[in-house]
Amino acid sequence: MATETENNHIARDDESPTPEPSFYDQKDARQVLGRIISTNFAVMVAGLNDAATGVLIPYIQPTYEIGLLQVSFIYLVNFTGWLCACFANIHVCSRLGTGGTLLLGATVQCLGYALMFWHPPYPLFMAAFFFTGMGVAFQDAQANAFTITVKNAHRWLGILHAVYGLGTIIAPLIANTIASRTPEWHHYYLIVFCVGIVNILLLAWTFRRGLFRPNVQDAKDTAGSELKATLANRSVWILNGFFFLYAGAEVASGGWIVQFIISVRHGDPKKVGYIASGFWTGFTVGRVLLADITHKFGERRMVFVYLVLALAMQLMFWIVPSIPVNAVAVFLLGFFIGPFYPVGLYVLTEIVPQELHVGAIGFTASLGQAGSAAFPFMTGAIASKAGVQVLQPIMVGLLIGIGIFWAFIPKQGTIRLEHDDDDNGRLIN
Repeated sequence: MATETENNHIARDDESPTPEPSFYDQKDARQVLGRIISTNFAVMVAGLNDAATGVLIPYIQPTYEIGLLQVSFIYLVNFTGWLCACFANIHVCSRLGTGGTLLLGATVQCLGYALMFWHPPYPLFMAAFFFTGMGVAFQDAQANAFTITVKNAHRWLGILHAVYGLGTIIAPLIANTIASRTPEWHHYYLIVFCVGIVNILLLAWTFRRGLFRPNVQDAKDTAGSELKATLANRSVWILNGFFFLYAGAEVASGGWIVQFIISVRHGDPKKVGYIASGFWTGFTVGRVLLADITHKFGERRMVFVYLVLALAMQLMFWIVPSIPVNAVAVFLLGFFIGPFYPVGLYVLTEIVPQELHVGAIGFTASLGQAGSAAFPFMTGAIASKAGVQVLQPIMVGLLIGIGIFWAFIPKQGTIRLEHDDDDNGRLIN
C-alpha cells in the first residue's frame, strides 16, 4: 500500500510542468530569442524617438514662432519624464514584472505620439515629451535588465544598443525627408506612433507568459529595501554620473549638430540634416565593431583610449570650419563614444552584487539617460543667449567629465576584497 502511494506520488511529480527558471538565471539566447527580438525592437523605437528632435528643431521654431530657449523646454519636459520613471521603475517592476513594465512603457510612449502628430498647441506638444520620456525610460531600464540575464551579456548588450543606434540613423533620414519636402513635419510622429503600436503588440506576444507577474515572489514587499540598497551603493552613483554625462554628450551632439552647422557653418537645412545620421551611423557601427575588442583588451583601459580619440575628433569639429571635415569628424566621434553605454552596463554587473542587478540597472539606465534630456536643454538655454557655438566647449567639458567618472569606477579585480562581518558573510563594496 505504501509502495503504491509512493508510486502515485512520483507519477504526479513526473507529470507536473517543469518549473520556470528564475529571472536571474543565465539564459541561452535560443531559449529567449523572441524576447531578445522584442526588446531590441523596443530600443530601436527609442532611437527613432531620441534622434529626430534635433533634426526637427529648425522646423519647430518657425511653426510655433519660438526661440531656442522655448524649444529647449522640450528637453526639460523630457528630462522630467525620465526622472519620474527612474524612481518609479523598481516599484512598477515589482508589481508588473519585466514584461508588464515594458508594455506599460510602450503604451505611455505611444500616448505621447498621439498628442504630437496632429500639430497641437505648443504647450500640449511640449507636454507630450513627458510621456515619451517616461515611456522610453521604462523600456530602456527593463530591456537592459533582461539582456544581462542572457549568456555572453557583453555581446548582447552591444547588439541591443547597436539596434538603438539603428533607430537613431533612420530617424534623421525620415524626419529630414518629411520636413524638407512637406510643411507637415509633425507627420513624423504619426509614423513613430504606428511603429509604437507594433512595439506594443510584439512585447505583449513575446512576454505573454507571466505578463504582469513580478519577476520574483514577494518582489512588492522588497522593492523599497532594494531601492534603498541601490541608492546606498557607491559604485551605482559613480556609474550614474558616467551615464548622465555620456547620455548628455550623445544627445546634445546629435540633437544640436544640425542647428550648429546651419547657424555657424551656414549649411543648407535641406542637406545638412543628413549629417546627424552620419553621427548616429558612427555611433552604431562603433557599438558593433568595438564590443568584442573592448571586452578582449579590458573595458577600463579601452574606454580611456576611446575618450582620447573622441576628444581629438571633437576638437577637429570645433576648429576646422569645413562642413565635409565636420561630417567626417562627427562620424568618428560617434564611432568612438558609441560603446560607452553598453560597456558601462556590463561593468556595472561585474561590480554590483547580483541581487541588486535589476534595480541598479533600471535606476542607472533611467537616471543616467536623463542626461540625454538635461544637457540638450542646458545647451539650448545657453545657446539662446550666447549662440549655438557653445555646443563645442560644452561637448569638450562633457567628454572630460566622462573620463573623470570612469577613473573613479572601482577596478573589477578588487571589488570584493572586503567582507561583511555579519552572519551571512556577504561581500560588500
